[in-house]
Amino acid sequence: MWNGFESKEFIFAERDARIIYPKVNANGRLLFKTEYLDAFPGFDIAMLERGYHLIFISHRSRWAPDNEIDIMADFVRFAAKELGASEKCILEGMSCGGLQAARFAEIYPELTSVMYLDAPVMNLLSMAGLGECKDEGVQSFYREICNTFGVGSSTIINLRKSAIDNMRPLIENEIPIIMLYGNADDCVIYTENGKVLEDYYTANGGNIKVIAKSMCGHHPHGLDDPALIIEFIEKNMK
Repeated sequence: MWNGFESKEFIFAERDARIIYPKVNANGRLLFKTEYLDAFPGFDIAMLERGYHLIFISHRSRWAPDNEIDIMADFVRFAAKELGASEKCILEGMSCGGLQAARFAEIYPELTSVMYLDAPVMNLLSMAGLGECKDEGVQSFYREICNTFGVGSSTIINLRKSAIDNMRPLIENEIPIIMLYGNADDCVIYTENGKVLEDYYTANGGNIKVIAKSMCGHHPHGLDDPALIIEFIEKNMK
């Protein structure tokens, strides 16, 4: 069980995977939470109550290298076939999950309906300490990113695997985005991450709704009442 909902746990591509079932009749749509399954589940529960299946797969690296994105795509196709659902999933990405969601949508737009991003990482260099990140974990972020991509102090500056390095497919495929952030977040710095995406969408006529949470840090994610997020998703999903 997961928060009172039936849950199936299994291994997919040597990773822990999970499908969580709505109690009401399923509506044929998948909500793919890309990271931190148990964190701030209010939105997920509300979507389950509306008939969505919630799916999740664990990752070897939270920094969205290509091989992890490919496994995510295989998992979405598997889950859609297993459940008789659309392969075009709703992507939910919190923090590093936002990086995973955005890169997934950039590489596999055909599997993406709409994105909900929440204080999303979009810039690996920002998180590796080359920007204004003041989080106490920034040194561990740096080591994780270097290990994931095989770079070091002299080569990390050339790393081009951030979501902000390949945003054009999001516009070309008209992928709608709702994005939340806290204006007091000193970990995932909005001007170095989500704001780059916001500005790109605004400049190129993309469909984006941004909600700033006053005096809010990196946590908590979500809204006390997720109705605004749900309304955007259901109005814009393909």
